[in-house]
Amino acid sequence: MATMEEIAEKAGVSQATVSRVINGYQGVSEKKKKLVMDWARKLDYQLNMTAQSLKNNKSYLIGLIISDISNPYFAEIVHAVEKEATRNGYNIIICNTESNIQREKEAINSLRSRQVEGILLVPANKNAAHLRSLQQKNLPVVVITQFSKLFTSVAVDHVKGSELIIKHLVDLGHTKIGYIGPDKYSGCKEDKFEGFKKGIKNSNLNLDSDYIIKTAGGLPELSSQDVFKKVTSFLKTSDKKIATAYFAYNDLAAFEAIKAFEDFGYEVPLDIAIAGFDNTSLSKINRPSLTTISQPIKTIGHLAFEILLEKISKSESDTESIVLSPSLIIRDSTLMYEKINK
Repeated sequence: MATMEEIAEKAGVSQATVSRVINGYQGVSEKKKKLVMDWARKLDYQLNMTAQSLKNNKSYLIGLIISDISNPYFAEIVHAVEKEATRNGYNIIICNTESNIQREKEAINSLRSRQVEGILLVPANKNAAHLRSLQQKNLPVVVITQFSKLFTSVAVDHVKGSELIIKHLVDLGHTKIGYIGPDKYSGCKEDKFEGFKKGIKNSNLNLDSDYIIKTAGGLPELSSQDVFKKVTSFLKTSDKKIATAYFAYNDLAAFEAIKAFEDFGYEVPLDIAIAGFDNTSLSKINRPSLTTISQPIKTIGHLAFEILLEKISKSESDTESIVLSPSLIIRDSTLMYEKINK
């Protein structure tokens, strides 16, 4: 088994530096920290975590509470966080709540009993009473993918992302634009729907309720099966007007919407343009490939973990919001409509 001395020799640093990195002490540059951790992995260095935990009163465990691990977007969030944890000598415990508040409570209690040093959280309801109680505990928490008034949060501007989608569709010549998804989430305004309405208003278009296909907000209600059923039910209603373009709440909703429209004889993008949100790995391989909003998942994982480590080391309790910018990824599900209908 490799020793700290061997790691120091390979990395070209002192043994003291290796010790500081492996034991989680501050005062080592990111460059040296990465170099030491890379060589520790290459040499298969085995840290006695029990001994280190007793020595430093640290568990080297981080809790990660996710609402829906089956969604590729959240799976990619997990991957990004896990990569950061490994780079910093931590392990993560993943809890999947399916946006169920009771399961979220149980996950938090379980993580606390396992003495995690901090929690990264995608809340089922960011205003829930148990989160206000958690705020009073001496446990660092960072909320990811949503904005929170209770905890530091790292998220993407969903309103702006939705506006980008609407502007893109309007630029293609669409004047009849619909929305597929919830108008509220956990009792709060849904930012993507608010962005949709704002984009319609900024484009001097009328908001037509006939073009809106509402789904329930939150899981398990907001599942891909639910979206398919709601779009199918919408299309069965003969007096409903059909838009020429639809913005779906996320990529999974867009995929199910495409399937439902095609079941009724509509071809995407020949007859209807459809766009999603998240830019999951599936959006590239779907046919047609999906126009969508990209969220900087790696940046979310990196920043959230970095902030959590700072809170762990400094015992900070301040709240702040880091707003990341979305970007538009244009693919065939909208562009082909433009080419075909010129």
